[in-house]
Amino acid sequence: MRQSEIMTKTLIIHIGHYKTGTTALQVFLEENAPFLETIGCEYSLVRLEYSKHSDFAFSILRAAGVENFMHGYGKPYTPREMWGELFETIENSDLETTIISSEELMRIGQFPAAAKILGDVLKGRPEGLNVRAIVYLRDPASHLESWYNQLIKMEFPLPELNQAVDCEIEDIHFDYRRAINPWVDLLGPENVIVRPYIDGHDDPAALHRDFLKAIGVETKQDLAVEFGNLNPRLDDRAIELLRLMQNMEFPPVTIERIRTQLLSYLEIQDARALEKGGGMEMVRARARAGVEWLSDLPLSAIPVEDFTNALPEEIPQQKVETNLLMGFIFSELIRLRQRVNRIEAKQVTARITELERKIQELEARE
Repeated sequence: MRQSEIMTKTLIIHIGHYKTGTTALQVFLEENAPFLETIGCEYSLVRLEYSKHSDFAFSILRAAGVENFMHGYGKPYTPREMWGELFETIENSDLETTIISSEELMRIGQFPAAAKILGDVLKGRPEGLNVRAIVYLRDPASHLESWYNQLIKMEFPLPELNQAVDCEIEDIHFDYRRAINPWVDLLGPENVIVRPYIDGHDDPAALHRDFLKAIGVETKQDLAVEFGNLNPRLDDRAIELLRLMQNMEFPPVTIERIRTQLLSYLEIQDARALEKGGGMEMVRARARAGVEWLSDLPLSAIPVEDFTNALPEEIPQQKVETNLLMGFIFSELIRLRQRVNRIEAKQVTARITELERKIQELEARE
């Protein structure tokens, strides 16, 4: 290619992270393809399945020898073949910017061999093609909790969280340097855009607008479509019970039945919760004021310091949730006991009837 023919195009690679609204963003980009074209962008159709481009990640991970979390991937194409197909399409496109998206690309940071393969692939890109990466991150605590929740939702066998971080949860879910550093090394820090996760509960279009703005596109408020929660999170209060049942290899139908009943139970309990008032903070303040008032009475002998050091304490939320879960378990045990009693009564009645019939037969023979 002559110097005058060298392209000046850009490939934007959205690499996740997991649990940052990736699915909603991918659906938005696919559904708004006509708009993207008007501003010189395209959400690539190459290897696009279910609104995402996971094949580009899986081909690299498989070549690196990764076997877990591959979701049955088995396509017989090398990374160079797959990415070469993308590069060729970009070369032949009339649009200046191409976007691909897959949170699976984030896992490349977990495996040095995968990062090396990615580097080799990018070395083969057409001259003049600028490659940039964009990633969204939650704070580490909420990300780790959300990913743990997701693994249980996927019915992946797990120990409790304190142990899971040592064995089943990959480092990229709490070590953001490990997750993103390969992209910084390969593309340069000036080509890696890091954005804070935007919770779209109040404004579903916020993430879409932020993404487009981050890559240099201003968009209107009404462009984005509200798709709802495409990957709803399990109620955190349910995950430990579900995790234990999955690890004990309960039948899926049993787990699903318990899950449905538990979520219904939690919904009922939440509906019964009283409207928030001043809470325990208000109680503590008034209790303290009451003790101080008593101390001023001429015949009061209360130990003021002891009383003020023993004010009511708010029950930790974890204990509240544990008590709630225990209530569900006890309700299930009671319901089971009632069912067993009914079954036993029927069986005993049937057995007595059968014995009486046989006695009558014996008496008739005599």
